[in-house]
Amino acid sequence: MRIDVSRETERPLADAAKRLGISVDAPLERNIEERTALARPSPELPVWHLGAAGAFHRRDFFDDAR
Repeated sequence: MRIDVSRETERPLADAAKRLGISVDAPLERNIEERTALARPSPELPVWHLGAAGAFHRRDFFDDAR
């Protein structure tokens, strides 16, 4: 995969990678993985399969309708 990064963005990434002693690709891959993980739905949320609902009428919600 190829990602084009602006020079303004590349410079701080290269400096940070050099300080940590890792390649420039590692912080980019970590950033992409974190963003991808945030985009996925959380598996902790419940999924309710309630089936199809019929048409609602005013009498279903209010007592004044006949």
